[in-house]
Amino acid sequence: MDPRERPEKRRYVVLVFVDVNPDYYELGEKKRADLTAPHIKELTEHLKYVSLVSLRGTGLAEDTMIEVLESDSLIEIEKMMDTYKAGRKAAYGRIKNVIVTEKCMVREMTG
Repeated sequence: MDPRERPEKRRYVVLVFVDVNPDYYELGEKKRADLTAPHIKELTEHLKYVSLVSLRGTGLAEDTMIEVLESDSLIEIEKMMDTYKAGRKAAYGRIKNVIVTEKCMVREMTG
């Protein structure tokens, strides 16, 4: 297959930029854990279809987190985002921007 062609099965990577309310970090470790545990349990049902990685970088605003979602199905990603927005922890994180991408080209080292 020509590496410029799209593969038969598509793989989507979605970057979700979340503004984290600074009050979240002031809750204390115990309260954050109590808030996070049910949130994680709610999201777990989607992990059969969607992988999730949370990133915090030094080049970002202090209160910005990037959630990286990857799946073969945009519908499953959307379901996971709906669950995220409806969860208790969502009061402390507002989705600011979403970038949807598609893996479509294989890059290989040559030489």
